[in-house]
Amino acid sequence: MPPKHNNTHPVHPTHPIANHTHANTPVNDKSLIDRINSNHTHGWKATEYSRFDNMTISQLRDNLFGLSLMSSDEDTPRMASIETRVDIPMNFDARTQWKGCVPAIRDQQTCGACWAFSANYVLAHRLCIATNGKTNVVLSPEYQVQCDTMNKACQGGYLKYSWTFLENTGTPLDTCIPYASGRGTFSSGTCPTQCKIASMSMSKYKAKNTVYISGINNIKTAIMTYGSVQAGFTVYRDLTGYKSGVYKHVVSTVLGGHAVALIGFGVEGGSNYWLAANSWGPNWGMSGYFKIAQGEGGIENQVYAGEAVY
Repeated sequence: MPPKHNNTHPVHPTHPIANHTHANTPVNDKSLIDRINSNHTHGWKATEYSRFDNMTISQLRDNLFGLSLMSSDEDTPRMASIETRVDIPMNFDARTQWKGCVPAIRDQQTCGACWAFSANYVLAHRLCIATNGKTNVVLSPEYQVQCDTMNKACQGGYLKYSWTFLENTGTPLDTCIPYASGRGTFSSGTCPTQCKIASMSMSKYKAKNTVYISGINNIKTAIMTYGSVQAGFTVYRDLTGYKSGVYKHVVSTVLGGHAVALIGFGVEGGSNYWLAANSWGPNWGMSGYFKIAQGEGGIENQVYAGEAVY
C-alpha cells in the first residue's frame, strides 16, 4: 500500500495580499488599531507592542509563523467521543481549577518555535495536575528546538511531531538546557547530551498516549479532565495587536500558522471563546493570555495532547 501523504500538507493557503501588497507594512499600525478600537462590534481591543517596533509584516511572518497546519491526521489516535462529559459548564479556566499548576508564560522571541513552547506548556501543566502539584516544573523548549529532527527548529514544525518527540525522547528541565534561540538562531546538529550546569543530571520528562482531539465538546472535556491542550491555527495580521476581549480577525492578511495552549473556554459578549496561553511574553495580551473566538482561524482543527509520564 502506498504511503499516505495527505496528513502532511499545509492546510492554510499562501495569501496573495500577505505576500505582496502588505509585505513591507510595519506590524505596529496605528490606523489599524484605531479602526479596531473605534468599532465596538468587533468585540476586542488592540494596542501597539514594542516587541514589534521596526518590524515589517514580511519579517514577522518569517520569524514567528512557520507552523505547518496539516490537512488531516489519520495516524494519531483520536480521543473517543464517548469520553465527552455531560457536565460541561459555560465557563472554565484551568488557572482557577488547578491554582498550583499554572505554567509561566514564556517568550519565544523571534524564533518560530511555538510548536515546542506550546507542547512543553501542555506537558508540564498536565504533569503537575496528574501529580496533584507534586511535580511542578518548567520544561526546556530549547532542547526540543535543537534535537527534534522531525521539525524545523526556528523555522516551524508540526504539532503531531512535537508530541512524537516528547513520547520517544522527552525533554529536560529548562534550567538544564535554557532557552538560547530567541534571535532565530540555533546550533543545528548539536543536540545537547548534558546540562549547561555540569553538576546537574539530564533527566527527561516524557509524554504517552498522545491523541488528536476533534469536536468542541471533546476539546472542552479534555481540558477539564486532564489540563491544557495544544492547538494550531491560522493567524491574521491583527492578532499581533490584541489587548483584550474575544479576538476575531478584522483584516484579511494571513501571517501563517501558530500554536498555543488552550487552557479554558467561556462566553463573553455573546461570543463563545477559547482561553489560550501564548508564547509572546507576559506583556502581550492579557498578561500573556488571550481569548479567541471558537472557529477563528480553524482553531479546533489541529488539537493535540498527550498524557504525562510520571
